[in-house]
Amino acid sequence: MRLKLDDLQKVVKKTMDEDRAASTLKTEIARVFGNAVMTEGKIESVVASANDWLDVLDRTGRSGRLSFEPSVTTAFLNHSHPEIRKFAARVCPEKFLVQMVNDRSPEIRAAVAHRVPLNAIREMIKRFPKDDQLRSIFRVKKNLLESGVAKPEERPIGFDPTESDPSDGGTNAYGDAIRTQDDGLDLSEAWYKQQAMKMLHDYGRNIESAWQELAVARFCRSAKATSCMEIDEKKLLKNIKDLIEEKEELTMERESLKETLAYLERQEANENLREGFLPKITEELDPVQELMRENLTGEQFCAKASQLFRVQQAILPMSLRKYRIAERTTKQTPVPCIGLLPHKFGFRAVDERALDKFCESWSARQQIEGEPIVCRWSPHPENINKISFTCSLK
Repeated sequence: MRLKLDDLQKVVKKTMDEDRAASTLKTEIARVFGNAVMTEGKIESVVASANDWLDVLDRTGRSGRLSFEPSVTTAFLNHSHPEIRKFAARVCPEKFLVQMVNDRSPEIRAAVAHRVPLNAIREMIKRFPKDDQLRSIFRVKKNLLESGVAKPEERPIGFDPTESDPSDGGTNAYGDAIRTQDDGLDLSEAWYKQQAMKMLHDYGRNIESAWQELAVARFCRSAKATSCMEIDEKKLLKNIKDLIEEKEELTMERESLKETLAYLERQEANENLREGFLPKITEELDPVQELMRENLTGEQFCAKASQLFRVQQAILPMSLRKYRIAERTTKQTPVPCIGLLPHKFGFRAVDERALDKFCESWSARQQIEGEPIVCRWSPHPENINKISFTCSLK
């Protein structure tokens, strides 16, 4: 199958345009919803998460306050994936929904029916007479209209929350309402300070600089989209910077105290030297190193090492006793079985050399007596300061 160069260029251009549009839509979702929605991964997963959050906002009556850019959302009205078309049908302006009334997906038709007038729903029912969901939406909207319940006015795209609300004659600003908490009280200084401390604890160890502006902007956008609460970014940012300055001042004070203490200690040491007082220097002697420095014979080294390492002895096992040269003698041959290091630092290089020399001296003495027995040491499997000895045939 041959593919012409022009067709290939069209395919590449279309793919690049789709990727660019998907990235723009992710950015727009992140701008409106903040941290409440996942914005990483495939565009289908991001839009599915946005649709789930829109369902939550619809149930709480807060979806009408969202503002999406029409130039971004209208580009996905004819997308191949139904989840993306559904999202576009829910957030794009109502005048663009005409091309979606004949969509092949029932969910998308239902999303369109929730936003269009009764006459448009009646025409959709004529085209899709078996769509029970459209009939249900039509009955609900018709009952609301007949009972005198007016349709809530949709905020226009790009609506500024700080402008006056047209329903109250322009006397009260809508932005003043969303700057308050659920109980209607303004956010206090204590709240801003507490939130600043929390954000400093979460982001204060960030290796990147200038994290304050980005973290505050994301937090304020998320709070506005999820709880309709507008937070003063400048005020919160000022509290964070004040806490950072206070922390730096405390750090500098601690460093100054450390320098002063070190200076006083040096002064005291100099005064003691001038008075002829020399501090006593005590050096701990390592008994293992002293043992290795001494020029001892094999017998002497075995005796001192047994005492230093507290070597405990046992009787030669029967499996090895039968190979002794002096079989008929009643004398029992004691063999080392366990020992203990003279310190609590674990096995060091000097300890290993001393134990190797001890085992060699003990085995050499057995060889002189004509017994084919060799002693070896190993670390204890349960205690790092214990020594295990094993005896075997040469």
